[in-house]
Amino acid sequence: MRLAFFTNIPSIHQVGLGRAFAKRLRRNYALVCWEPVDRERSTLGWNDSFSEDWIIRAWLSKQERNRAIDILHSAQIVVWGYAPENEISSRISENKITFCYTERIFKRGRWRILDPRILVSIYKKFIINNKPNHHLLSVGPYCAQDFKWLHLFRNRMWRWGYFLEVPEIISRRFQLVPVVLWAGRMLDWKRVDLLIYAAAWAKKKNCKFMLRLIGDGPEKNKLQALVKKIKMEDNCEFVAPMPPQQVWHEMEQADIFVLSSDQQEGWGAVVNEAMCRGCCVIGSKAAGSVPWLIKDGENGFVFEGSRPEDLGRILLFCIQNSEQIRRSGEAARATIQSLWSPDIAAERFLSLCDAIEKGRPSPFNDGGPCSPA
Repeated sequence: MRLAFFTNIPSIHQVGLGRAFAKRLRRNYALVCWEPVDRERSTLGWNDSFSEDWIIRAWLSKQERNRAIDILHSAQIVVWGYAPENEISSRISENKITFCYTERIFKRGRWRILDPRILVSIYKKFIINNKPNHHLLSVGPYCAQDFKWLHLFRNRMWRWGYFLEVPEIISRRFQLVPVVLWAGRMLDWKRVDLLIYAAAWAKKKNCKFMLRLIGDGPEKNKLQALVKKIKMEDNCEFVAPMPPQQVWHEMEQADIFVLSSDQQEGWGAVVNEAMCRGCCVIGSKAAGSVPWLIKDGENGFVFEGSRPEDLGRILLFCIQNSEQIRRSGEAARATIQSLWSPDIAAERFLSLCDAIEKGRPSPFNDGGPCSPA
């Protein structure tokens, strides 16, 4: 089988899965990237330092772009998240098996279909390509719900996500004062303010902890002002952006990781990262990864809505129950290792492709990757 993935930039969120495919398919696998890492991500520690020869950087030259287009048409299986729409449509019209790999398309509400630009984009990408050989790799359950609402990809939607490499060994170190960690870009929809208010609620219950916020962004000054306003300076510290490897180290030293985002968080790969490093994750149900990765009370905790006290109650329970934190973190790591790792995803995807080619149903129905979405 010759397989090619098409995406926008080279990133740590794609390369782990790429290595799993390359290990199985050798020279019959390619990861095609169309753009270099942008400045915003560079400031957060992202870089293109990958040396794998199966990564094709189509932006480097006309020759590399032509090579990418040739692979798009010649590969037996193509997965596209980012690629020239006319070339994708041409491939699908040739009846070649193709998978669209995307997060939810109505992150800011389905009313946006009334925007002519959004409607035209949906038509060009999906409606004209709604054919039996075009399948959906649904990044989170809300993605599948959006396409079901549009009556697209019927019986051709499969569970998918982001798959981060799982370290064989981690060095967990619980602190005398529990550490609650958050990391990412400080944007309004990440709702870091909700987390700060929730932490302040927990503090009023005589709860001792340190809230550590790693990252930068347009909301940072407002968040720093909020911490001062509600007198959380002794329990909250802001940490400058750092490369992913350093964030992972911080996760191993933290007791709890919180993903507080609203529905604009299509997936939230930090959940994978924190879980595979043994963190007890508290995740917003609105984020794409949480309903599929976290079983509430078993391998983490789930909160709904935007009331600080609802998140605060879960924080308080976890901080006051160190054994529960430890068990949840161990179960979280086991979930990623046994079901959501790059190796598992690669094996399952190749099995799914084989089933599709033979006209058979997916061999998976356990809620993991490649199960019906």
